[in-house]
Amino acid sequence: MRRPPMYLVLTLKNAVVEERSETIFSSKSQTDLLQLLTIIDAARRSRRIKLLILIIRDVNIGWAQIEEVHAELDKFHEAGKRSIALLQQADNRVYYLASGAQEIYLAPSGGIDLVGLRAEILFFKNALDYLGVEPELMSLGQYKSAGEIFNREQMSEASRAMSTSILNDIQERILAKLQTGRGIGREGAKAMIDGGPYTARLAVERGLVNGLLYEDQVEELAAQKLPRGKACPVHDLDPREGWFKRLVTWRRPQIAYLVAEGLIMAGESRRGRGSRPLIGADSMVEALKAARENKRIRAVVLRLNSPGGSALASDLIWRAVKLTGEKKPVIVSFSNVAASGGYYIAAAGRRILSMPAALTGSIGVIGGKFSVQKLLTRLGITVDSVETGARSGYLSITRPFSESEQAVVREQMREFYEELFLKKVAEGRRKTVEQVREVAEGRVWTGNQAVANGLVDEFGGVRKAIELARQEAGLAGRKTRLLRLARRRRWLDLLPLPLFGASSLELNGPLFLMAEEWEIR
Repeated sequence: MRRPPMYLVLTLKNAVVEERSETIFSSKSQTDLLQLLTIIDAARRSRRIKLLILIIRDVNIGWAQIEEVHAELDKFHEAGKRSIALLQQADNRVYYLASGAQEIYLAPSGGIDLVGLRAEILFFKNALDYLGVEPELMSLGQYKSAGEIFNREQMSEASRAMSTSILNDIQERILAKLQTGRGIGREGAKAMIDGGPYTARLAVERGLVNGLLYEDQVEELAAQKLPRGKACPVHDLDPREGWFKRLVTWRRPQIAYLVAEGLIMAGESRRGRGSRPLIGADSMVEALKAARENKRIRAVVLRLNSPGGSALASDLIWRAVKLTGEKKPVIVSFSNVAASGGYYIAAAGRRILSMPAALTGSIGVIGGKFSVQKLLTRLGITVDSVETGARSGYLSITRPFSESEQAVVREQMREFYEELFLKKVAEGRRKTVEQVREVAEGRVWTGNQAVANGLVDEFGGVRKAIELARQEAGLAGRKTRLLRLARRRRWLDLLPLPLFGASSLELNGPLFLMAEEWEIR
């Protein structure tokens, strides 16, 4: 007797992350991106699953992550299967996510805020002048604009041009998806964006959604779309395996998967306020060394989601990636952003993959300090000091840089930019320094632009990176295991930080191979 077809319901809410924070309150409310993509792929390969329903609530997900979900949905559709997205309400980003499905339904009381993109920046120069705080910031690269918010009243022309270019590139991605998903031309898609926002009624009339539906009507919808269909439990497709499966497959070669997410800092990886991850150089160096020395690990996929951070920490991690790459392939996969120090690290990889909407580049340097001398004078506070060197107090915030101190700091920045950053990117990308300089200057590029200018090798998400690592390691067609590297967590790390009033907690303990291990298919 033929078994009935099945449908799969996936609920996306809260944050879609590269790696769960693993606190007792947050881990279950987060969606692991790689796990989500792998489940969609498992549904594609299933002979019984014919329909996928995505219930999308107030989800926090990046543009590039959305494109990775779209890529898996496209393969799902190519297999002759159908998908539906159900929304409560949607902004630009959530609607773009839903547009990857073949049909979209909206809650009757919801709305669609499809209104186009906007970059708005607050500038603090006048406020700092009023307070008596002097920003003494220097940058190398005309587009390295992070310090502008402190010493300007509006965007520089270079910054405005860069932001405009980025937003236009992402908007083109949205327009293209509207055209294919809604079956309209470019002008119709542009008019759809310019006509927003939309109430539920208008969203139906203008063709943004196929109909109105409450979440409790999902089973009725599934019955209409897939007669005799039964719901497939999500855990049946969860790629994570228990100890017994790992035991019987322990001899199989492995691909290590390592996530580097957050600001790059010295010391150990840790969680900041709100459980936001921070990349610690010591932890990353240790993890890469473990992968390098483990003979069963045949290749490494380094997943980057970082806007940069400490120059020293970035260089230490770069060195660890390079050493690992001398023994086995290191494939770098960009999440939403891999810029500045994040790109510095990536340059040591054998291949770099990115989705079109990711942000990367920002090859430049910014440094300096803030002086509160005028503020202290205004408050009647005096400062006295004892110094043993000519520049002992050059980093003191109680006074500005002297001319000689400013010259020394600028020379340090120039040396890092010219002798390290540009040269190492040139080495990794097999270009001349002058070729790299043309796309550097602190400019941020989309992944789409970065493939065109050579900063990225090819388009692709994390699953494509894993498959590429498999090929580079000579494991194509062989049964291979994916192994996620992580640091052993103390019980204290599982508690939310506000309970202790701490700014961060280190993830102490030796590195170990995480229980999240599964077969690469």
